[in-house]
Amino acid sequence: MQDPLIGITPLYLIAMAFLLTALGLVIKNTKFFKVFALVNTVIAFMVSVYIIRKVVDDGIQLYFFGGYPAPLGIAYEVDELNALLGLLATSIMLLSGIYSAWYMKHSRAYLYYTLFLTLLAGSLGCLYTGDYFNFFVMLEVLSLSSYALVAYFRDSPKSIEAAIRFAFVGIVSSSFYLLSAFIAYASFGTLAMADIALKARNTNAVTQFSGGIVGNIVMTSAMMVALATWTWTFKAAVFPNYFWLPDAVPEAPTPISAVFVGVIDLIGVYGTIRMFYTLFGWGSVASQLRPYIFTILQILGVVSVFIGAFLLLIQEDVKRFIAYSTISHLGLIFMALSLDVAEGVSASLLHTISNSFAESLLFYSVGVAIVSVGRSINVLGALRRRRVALAGIVIAILNLIGVPPLLGFWSKYLIFKAFLDTGRIYGIAILVLATGISAIGYFKILFNAFRPVEGFKEDARLRNTVLADIAIVLCIAALITIGALYMLSPGIREFISRVGYKVVCEYKAYYEFLSLGS
Repeated sequence: MQDPLIGITPLYLIAMAFLLTALGLVIKNTKFFKVFALVNTVIAFMVSVYIIRKVVDDGIQLYFFGGYPAPLGIAYEVDELNALLGLLATSIMLLSGIYSAWYMKHSRAYLYYTLFLTLLAGSLGCLYTGDYFNFFVMLEVLSLSSYALVAYFRDSPKSIEAAIRFAFVGIVSSSFYLLSAFIAYASFGTLAMADIALKARNTNAVTQFSGGIVGNIVMTSAMMVALATWTWTFKAAVFPNYFWLPDAVPEAPTPISAVFVGVIDLIGVYGTIRMFYTLFGWGSVASQLRPYIFTILQILGVVSVFIGAFLLLIQEDVKRFIAYSTISHLGLIFMALSLDVAEGVSASLLHTISNSFAESLLFYSVGVAIVSVGRSINVLGALRRRRVALAGIVIAILNLIGVPPLLGFWSKYLIFKAFLDTGRIYGIAILVLATGISAIGYFKILFNAFRPVEGFKEDARLRNTVLADIAIVLCIAALITIGALYMLSPGIREFISRVGYKVVCEYKAYYEFLSLGS
């Protein structure tokens, strides 16, 4: 089923970003840029809602650029996996857009919103594309805008330093993925992900406009996997590539800090799932390597869980605290998705949704205190006068700990069940232990949030926090509503389970259109 919206939307957002830059030369009204960016973010969100409904009702959606079928042209292909994550990404971007309208007061607002729309375009492009090289292109669109946003406060030496470090290691990481794309084309004679997935399982397969297999396909597949995995672990901030997140997140504007933990990290999760279950999943030439690969991912996940859990305990900067909290939860996500079972993938997806909303909610809430008293955890008591933000911190912390009936409880329950069903008792022990360790830090946040402080800073934004409150309330509502729906609605539980099952077991559907002559 073809739908042009999945391919046109990222290009539309890039066009709007360029238009905003041009308009910034003649229009100086900051409110115009806020409204312009927010309207286009709402459009992207509505498109993502439309797409997931279309995928659920009609199956996989395709779009061939220029009318040229894959693998001759670039194909965008959306199944339930990337439709779900696309909706999550646009939801967080919309919340950050609303929050930005309150937070941003800088005279260079048009530059901020240009980068904001570009980052949104890159995120959707990465999630919706079905072309291995186009993924790299959209990854660069996403990365370049994120580097610039870390350095947005260019008067701050720390922001510039963090952006340079982030950009340097990010460019190296992206280069590894580009090299894996070269290897893919040289070995498989194609860059269409569906075509690679087909030929990885049937080396004698012949598709229209595509070359044949060349050389030792097992060796080249292993090289592709190794190079791409480095990129995915970097984007997901998983050990050993976690170090950029605690440096970049504190220096970025607070709404962008929420985007880093809520959107950019999920690109790494998505890339890992797509690589190891769609391209090189069951029955592929890399099947004999999968046990070793997943063992490595398990180890990386475990190390990330404890690095994040222990290091968040010693943080005094609340933004760095949230960054390490994110690293710990992403470690759990990688442990779940590397179980090589549908239940593990479903659990990782639900925990990705839970963590994206919860960590973003923490940023939105503490951002109000940061404007007032700075980033120290010891002065979070400034939020006692901001009941909405204080409620946001409480709900976010309870969700991260996993208190029922919030979404975080159900996602951790699914991870627990996946470990139990696969006989990985050590995983259950790690889940419980890491939750206990992290809870010490989370209760420290709660204690300081309710402790009275003095020395408030005057800031015009604090006179009217309606937009910030709206973003916080919507994020709270998302965590409570999705958690309640998962508990009460068999349809929601079945959908999450079905997404994991289709990713792991029904991988043929992803490349089935190739056998139909594209």
